[in-house]
Amino acid sequence: MDPAPVIWLSGVKIKKGTFTLHADAKFTSGVHLLTGRVGSGKTTLGELLAGIVEPDTGNIQWNGGRRVMLLQDTSYHISTMTVQEEAGSWHGKAETIIRIAGLSGKEHKDLLSLSRGEVRRLELAAILTGQYDLIVLDEPWAGLDEEARLWVRQLITSHAHEIIVIISHDLSSLPRIDQLWEMKDGVLNRLGMVPDCLKSWSGAPPVIRYLAARGVYPAGLSREELEEAVCRIHE
Repeated sequence: MDPAPVIWLSGVKIKKGTFTLHADAKFTSGVHLLTGRVGSGKTTLGELLAGIVEPDTGNIQWNGGRRVMLLQDTSYHISTMTVQEEAGSWHGKAETIIRIAGLSGKEHKDLLSLSRGEVRRLELAAILTGQYDLIVLDEPWAGLDEEARLWVRQLITSHAHEIIVIISHDLSSLPRIDQLWEMKDGVLNRLGMVPDCLKSWSGAPPVIRYLAARGVYPAGLSREELEEAVCRIHE
């Protein structure tokens, strides 16, 4: 059995124009949420973790292998003609990918005839059923309806034995989060394990601040956990 994946960032620094990112961190298996303002360096950190860019100084170390997948934006560049062919172009089993994506019966459909959400589900099913040590998902819910968002949450939760880093401004569709991170002025800060770190989250979104002002803290950041916390206010 392969050891659980771990990534260490030691004295990592990368400069892009006038912006400089600094990171010292340890990422272990589980679901990590990376938050921060637009332009704070979240996407750059995702690229560093995935090996798309190299740090100017410092080291990024792994234990064991390094199998990485990065979903970075809302565009998707299809490389084949049909659903069956596209699913088969990934490393997993095409039949499994199609079934999980909810596209059974559409194996021979032209990809260009699918909706944007269907193509997105196909891509995410291929990624989240693959054998990766690290999966970085940058805005994974873009272009998905509520039913598909629920499907993505459930799929992410079922793969929490890997390192999954979620970068998202949409905090209304999160799965269960294990660790919370924040990029602030180019510096990566580990806020801690969820839910213990929520009380000290200075940059918390409005729903967390609303709950805290009423002495209620959610058990986590998933949609279900937030809804349960709101219900407790009205009991």
